[in-house]
Amino acid sequence: METVFCRMKSAIFPINPELLKLKISYFLVYACLYSSMPYISIIVTHIINYQQLSIIFMCATAVSTLGPIVTGFVADKLGIYKAIIICAGFLTGFIHLPLLWLESAHKIHVAELNETIQLAGGPALTSVVSSTAAAVPSEYIFPILLLIRILGFLFLDATLTLLDAAGLAISKKHGADFGQQKMAGSLSAIIVPLTCGLLIDAISEKLGYTDYSIAFYISAGFVVILMPIIYRLEIDVQKNKQSIISTAKSVIGMIDVDVFLFVEIFVGACMGFHLTFLSVYVDAELIAPKTIYGLATSCNGISAVISLSVAKPIIDRLGEANTVALGLALYSIRFAVFYFLQNPWILIATESLEGFSGFLGIVTGSYYCAAAAPPGMLASLNGIFSAAAFGLGRGIGTSVGSLLISSYGIRSTYLLLSMVAGSVAILYLVVYHLVLKKLEHKRLMLTRSEQGEATAQANGDSSTLKDDIQVTPL
Repeated sequence: METVFCRMKSAIFPINPELLKLKISYFLVYACLYSSMPYISIIVTHIINYQQLSIIFMCATAVSTLGPIVTGFVADKLGIYKAIIICAGFLTGFIHLPLLWLESAHKIHVAELNETIQLAGGPALTSVVSSTAAAVPSEYIFPILLLIRILGFLFLDATLTLLDAAGLAISKKHGADFGQQKMAGSLSAIIVPLTCGLLIDAISEKLGYTDYSIAFYISAGFVVILMPIIYRLEIDVQKNKQSIISTAKSVIGMIDVDVFLFVEIFVGACMGFHLTFLSVYVDAELIAPKTIYGLATSCNGISAVISLSVAKPIIDRLGEANTVALGLALYSIRFAVFYFLQNPWILIATESLEGFSGFLGIVTGSYYCAAAAPPGMLASLNGIFSAAAFGLGRGIGTSVGSLLISSYGIRSTYLLLSMVAGSVAILYLVVYHLVLKKLEHKRLMLTRSEQGEATAQANGDSSTLKDDIQVTPL
């Protein structure tokens, strides 16, 4: 415990202004995400059925798979990390506000269908609300919702992909540990969900019906604060001189990387499914107040802070492959618990493991990209990783998960995913230690040589990227 505390302290002191801006950026981006994301899922499942939800996630999967790859390549090619982060980040914060309008329109149509003038037991509708929300025909609600969610995934993926690539570059420049910088994002998970849950419960009790709008306004507010901080970041990266086809060939030729990315798809699927449907599970199965969900998510954030503060030593000791397999094994155990769970307070224990299940697995992928990326391909490879985990993986988890929920229920879906996660973890460990470990060693030796030559040409320094991203005081 003392070691964890010392590493968390070293992540803060002494203060480096550039790293401080990076930490604040991570905090605000994830605060924007954690404040509204649970309630987006709840509102969407209230408006449409699970079959329609699976269509949304399948479309979003295609966009989120191609989006980070193209974003990473363009950023590497043109060196415009900052401009893309600012534009995509701003749109991420505001794109979901119309969901509140769609929710009102849906409630009005339901009220009209039931020949009543009240919203789900709430107060009578005002003429202003009726004239604006009811102006949306019921047959247009799903297409509009589909467009909003697709754009939301696109902007969020672009923001996270390039912020991670920029974070790796800034961490390299200042000799800092990337995991400790990203830890600031997890701090927001401790504060923001609990605060939003308390506010929603308090406001809803006063109004007499559930109102999620405050969470969306808080999310937009975080993004407004984020923009000038991103603008002030100093992001220095090498430009990629290869074409997108050459870049793709370079990645495809790295077999161990390909298999690692394939496994990260399952990490993204588990994480995406759980983050999307945990709030639905709590709302539908456990009938728990939003405060308990917020408290559980805060424990999630504390776990993430601890895991990211010790991520580098864990990865150095276990290796990337074993670390990712550990995360999948923990997902398998946790998802099995959700099948039997009856007491909502047990969520506190299960969510306390999220940091070592999902967050550690994702940051392991970033470290893996840093070591594997040839010169000028950091954002490109990180984009491919983001496409695998957050695009294809998350898309499979949410779209297939929603179909399974509609057929078998959410508890049985958690059990099925538990078996899949455990099987993939075991299979990957066997294949890695029998075949892939030797391939990885040969590739890393070649990549270090290329990185050393590129760095020497740039500034006469022969150190490599993986050596630069190390645990040192800031």
